[in-house]
Amino acid sequence: MDDLWNEAWDSLIQEVQREADEEDEAAAAIPREIRHLRTLPRDHVGAAERLMADYFSANPRYPAEIFRRRFRMSRPLFTHIATTLADRFVRACGKSFSPEFLRKPTSDKCQRLLDMHGAVHSFPGMMGNIECMHWEWKNCPVAWKGQFTTGFKSKHPSMILEAVADYCLRIWHAYFGVAGSNNDINILQSSPLFNDKCRREGPEISFVTNGTQYRMGYYLADGIYPRWSVFVKTLRQPAGARRQYFARKQEAARKDVERAFGVLQSRWAIIRCPARVWHEDDVANIMLACIILHNMIIEDEGFAAERWAPEDGASTSHGVATAPIQMGVPHSNEYLIQRLADIRMSTSHDQLQVDLIEEVWARRGGGVA
Repeated sequence: MDDLWNEAWDSLIQEVQREADEEDEAAAAIPREIRHLRTLPRDHVGAAERLMADYFSANPRYPAEIFRRRFRMSRPLFTHIATTLADRFVRACGKSFSPEFLRKPTSDKCQRLLDMHGAVHSFPGMMGNIECMHWEWKNCPVAWKGQFTTGFKSKHPSMILEAVADYCLRIWHAYFGVAGSNNDINILQSSPLFNDKCRREGPEISFVTNGTQYRMGYYLADGIYPRWSVFVKTLRQPAGARRQYFARKQEAARKDVERAFGVLQSRWAIIRCPARVWHEDDVANIMLACIILHNMIIEDEGFAAERWAPEDGASTSHGVATAPIQMGVPHSNEYLIQRLADIRMSTSHDQLQVDLIEEVWARRGGGVA
């Protein structure tokens, strides 16, 4: 009985194998269509020639305004950048242009900032606006995600940029690379923004508001920043015409840094989208390169970017900026600690805010409240 079962099983296997071989032979006998990948004639050489004829020839086809709309900057600035950068773009951009376009303002630039903000916003002694911006880091290493993720604004890893911008949207201070789990106060504690002020190496700022003399400029900030003498914040639930007007003016002037962030992201799509690079230094180099290019465009366009131009003649109504007298002279630790204490003095912050409320109202010409 077992022999009959084995023979039947073997014959069944042979029959199945024979049918499979016949199917393979039949399939091999049918000719198959060979499909080739379609190749499109893209004419790269002709496209390059047309690009040069349209924008970079001696008599370009398109005018200067169309060039700027496509390349986001003027033609002379574009050619200057292209001829200067011969190495990798991002690193070469930071190395070649950061000493000029990412430096701290000189005494002449500080005077221009004082005059501009005093004339436009009616804030004497104002140096700019300070704010932070998150840039999502898509390819953050898994081991770092907890450190670079905050549950307040986003559930994704990010890096933070602390920036100071003026009315013309130029960024004068850029501190980037802090983990996204920090808030604005944590970033401020590690920021080098006030290092020169503590060492008394930066320009000396003096201004008068409501009859009171002040020896340090200030930045407009939002509510999270501490009550330091170098910050001016808005008022919560302001009562009275003067205080309400001051709050509106402060919040309106604070839009400068928000506009700067918006223009920065609209110009460079790479920082509008999550960062896709893996290394932390590469993310920082990209951000700083975009800020440098942004500042180059602002400087190239000059005062035409905003409806403001410097007034003829010297004016001290908005403040005076002078070069430091003892620049480079080392100071004792006691002196540095005292300077830092002066910057963090909350009583000076409160007094400055009170004086500015009266000064801004007087410049409005509002009369009796």
